[in-house]
Amino acid sequence: MLFHSFFFLFVFLPLTVIGWHFFSAFRNRAVSEVFLIGMSLWFYSLFGWRDFLLLLVCTFAGYLFHRLLWRARTVLATRITLGIGIACLLAILFWYKLHDGALPVGLSFYLFQLIAFLVERAGGNLADVTAREYLLYVLYFPKLAQGPIALPGEILSQFRERQRGRMDREQILRGLVLFIFGLAKKVLIADSLAPVVAFGFEQTLYLDTATVLLVLFSYAFQLYFDFSGYCDMAMGISRMLGIELPVNFNAPFQAVSLSDFWKRWHATLSRFLTRYVYIPLGGSRKGAAATLFHILLVFVLSGLWHGTGVTYLVWGLINGLFVAASHALTVRKRAGGEDIKPKHPFTGRIRVMAAFLFTLVFFRAESVSMAIAMIRRFFIPLYPGFLLRTAANFRVVELYPLTKALSLSFSGTENHVLLVLWLLLLLLCFVLIRKKNAYEIATAIPLKAGYAVGLAVLFAWSMLALNDVRSFLYFAF
Repeated sequence: MLFHSFFFLFVFLPLTVIGWHFFSAFRNRAVSEVFLIGMSLWFYSLFGWRDFLLLLVCTFAGYLFHRLLWRARTVLATRITLGIGIACLLAILFWYKLHDGALPVGLSFYLFQLIAFLVERAGGNLADVTAREYLLYVLYFPKLAQGPIALPGEILSQFRERQRGRMDREQILRGLVLFIFGLAKKVLIADSLAPVVAFGFEQTLYLDTATVLLVLFSYAFQLYFDFSGYCDMAMGISRMLGIELPVNFNAPFQAVSLSDFWKRWHATLSRFLTRYVYIPLGGSRKGAAATLFHILLVFVLSGLWHGTGVTYLVWGLINGLFVAASHALTVRKRAGGEDIKPKHPFTGRIRVMAAFLFTLVFFRAESVSMAIAMIRRFFIPLYPGFLLRTAANFRVVELYPLTKALSLSFSGTENHVLLVLWLLLLLLCFVLIRKKNAYEIATAIPLKAGYAVGLAVLFAWSMLALNDVRSFLYFAF
């Protein structure tokens, strides 16, 4: 079930929020938590029984290894149990990634959270966890299908500490505001850019320089507003339930270096890889050469997490080289007593955007040869004759009557109108990425009538756009 489906918006979500706060009024906390586990199972079952059964198998396996870790009496037994548990979970992930067919929804996300649970359990960072608490952490539906990747301590502590019988109306309203922001980012921006991106990458060999640039910007913004929009919705839903999820996108395009960028983009994945791969390998404690190798390895693993194709491996390798070079330069400046803060932040942001667009070619292209072909088209100035043909694929469903009326009134101008709308949307994207992240805005926005009207209009506009809604991009990973 998708967050932006009519059934979720008008049936599942209201039932869950009302039911959770109703049952939370009872003194026995088990009632409300069992209700939430049941709703989470119902939520995921609507993606299909194949995916649902796999979720149950993985959840049972995680709990089994959790109990084995609890009974382990020696450090060696703990390490062996943990190693076998992680190996089993990773084997499931790579089996699905290496075989043809659609990846089960959320597989990478909930397997990583199971691994985090086992590692924290083995390290003694978690007190004994009941079966109900374990299920709450693993199955909690706002983060189940696409993250953010939350750590067990930050979720379980909130369930344990929340006040019974107290419904925070302000938190519910601010959660709703954040949800509307995420919904609008997804359906009004990301889904509108999707057709031109798909057409552009399909027609790589025919694109001109201007079209390549616009397609790449469109893909960068599609990916950002799609994934961050989902995370905003997840955080908004969770906030309505009184639980805070970690921020996954913290204004990444305001970063002045690639290292900073990857701390802001998909931040919970970066945190996971740092905590459970980079630091155990030795991090920056084993010398400069080892540090650069560890950085490179982490990004290669990130590429393989996104997909097993060669293009993902190249994407991870290039990003690793960029970040390693940035890290080496920072270390050299610090050793020489230089100021590591950029003198011109705007220039740094431009460099980050240029590097990000370059790596996205490999992330989205069907093959390395097609990625190289697109890069070559960018550096060979050509007449922008393909621009209007690409713009013809731009679709804003809710503005269809307007574009149709203009095309009928001024024959032959429809593609020009669509090009203008496409450029205006990209301009809006450039404005939005300079703002604070959606969580900060939703937290600070005054809860007044004027803002409520604006949010209602934004929600209604998003409802109109649901007729042409697309699935989230990161369901594929």
